[in-house]
Amino acid sequence: MVSLCDRFIGAVSRLLDGLCDRQRQRRVMLAVAAAYGAAWFIYGVVAKSSQDINADLAEMAVWAHEPALGYPKHPPLLAYVVRGWFSIFPQTDWSFFLLAGLTLAAGLYLAFELCGLWLDGEKRAAAPFLLAVIPFYNFLGLKFDQNSALIPLWALALLGFMRSLETRRAGWGIIMGLAAAAAMLTKYWSIFLLAAMFLALICDRRRNGYLRSPAPWVGAAVFLCLTLPHLFWLIENHFPPLNWLGERRTAKSLFDFARSLNEYSLGTIGYVAPAILLVAVFVRPSVKAVRDSWFVMEASRRSVTLLFWTPLLLPIAVAVARHTTLLSVWNEPSVVLLPVMMLASPLVDVSRPAAARIAACAIAYTLLALIASPLVAFVKLERGVENNAAYTKLLAAATERQWRDTSDKPLSLVGGRFLLANPVAFYMPDKPSSFSDFYDYLSPWATPERIARGMAIVCEPNDDFCLGAANGYLAANPGGRRSDVTLTRHWLGFAGQPKRFVIATVPPR
Repeated sequence: MVSLCDRFIGAVSRLLDGLCDRQRQRRVMLAVAAAYGAAWFIYGVVAKSSQDINADLAEMAVWAHEPALGYPKHPPLLAYVVRGWFSIFPQTDWSFFLLAGLTLAAGLYLAFELCGLWLDGEKRAAAPFLLAVIPFYNFLGLKFDQNSALIPLWALALLGFMRSLETRRAGWGIIMGLAAAAAMLTKYWSIFLLAAMFLALICDRRRNGYLRSPAPWVGAAVFLCLTLPHLFWLIENHFPPLNWLGERRTAKSLFDFARSLNEYSLGTIGYVAPAILLVAVFVRPSVKAVRDSWFVMEASRRSVTLLFWTPLLLPIAVAVARHTTLLSVWNEPSVVLLPVMMLASPLVDVSRPAAARIAACAIAYTLLALIASPLVAFVKLERGVENNAAYTKLLAAATERQWRDTSDKPLSLVGGRFLLANPVAFYMPDKPSSFSDFYDYLSPWATPERIARGMAIVCEPNDDFCLGAANGYLAANPGGRRSDVTLTRHWLGFAGQPKRFVIATVPPR
């Protein structure tokens, strides 16, 4: 055991040597990021092997079947990313986890590059390991959604912005414009990224020279060219995602708003607490150093202060004005500059042993997660998971069999509650789209003509709304079939709890 610990400490020391060496640090960081992404990919495959795909991810795959300039809840970019990804890899759980792992790896590497604008030596070497203990960069980031996808995009946009501000080169302006446009076409939350960059620019003494260079204007032109088609779609369709946001996120009462604000604030602090704790324990900054870290407006660190705090605080002001609720997970891309805020002060000294201990804790955290992943899968099987996530692949197989007994045509639609219809559609070989909640706002492709081509419907046996809709479609088509199935999830010889579902298949007219 002592020999194993010695080898581990030696490996961490050599890793830090590489990350502190300006000749090798990028190659070493690429290897670190690749290993990190691979580790969390393996964790996702194993830990979630006793459950099925998340309904939000399944919905994104459904969107990928229906190319458009926009969708009911979000801008279109991720649907196209998923469409391209599944044109290369099979539409399975593991390939989604692979995409998430690559995203986390890219986010960690770009964070190293971005933090390097303000940090050097051991401080820069410690930065990716501080981010690696934040759940945004692992457990939560394994869900490839509009929040986690912003992690590398925001980092790249901020890197392009700062480098274009420093060098005034058009190439960095193009990178800034590309990444900012990709971020906006992923989630409108990125408006706070744009606000942060604008505020940092107008408060920077280099702004006049920068605005006389081609860099910002080339970047702005790239941004506009990429986002204008979606803007036209928004106007033409009367802003569907914004209407959905207003409907779902408007606070129902003052208590609801206060609860949301509390979750947003304390939740964000809780997520980043492990990184703050590592710095407090191993770096031990003085009180004076802490005061010189978080709200510094002197010239060399004014930009990073504004770029860090604006996306965290401005949403609160907007929420107060609009009486909307917030979620802490929306801050997944916003904490990329946290290591700079904690370490950039000249009063903070990060020794090599301190950096090594931080790195060792982050590596141990990842290894422990890997070791525990089979236990996580077993516990999920025994205790069950929410939203019927243990049964949707089995339900898809049962629905496929019943559809083949009903019709020889490809299945075009799967109707039912959002949380059931989308995952079932994800696993079916015909790659049907979903008719979520039988609501054409959520599924604008579910036209009467499309429904007439046939549909399968999946319901829980106590869901009167879903069963009523299924019975209505069956009554209009005497050739339809309805059956009850009882499904049990098995994993490595263990069995979960059985659960009953209702399947209705309505053949083409």
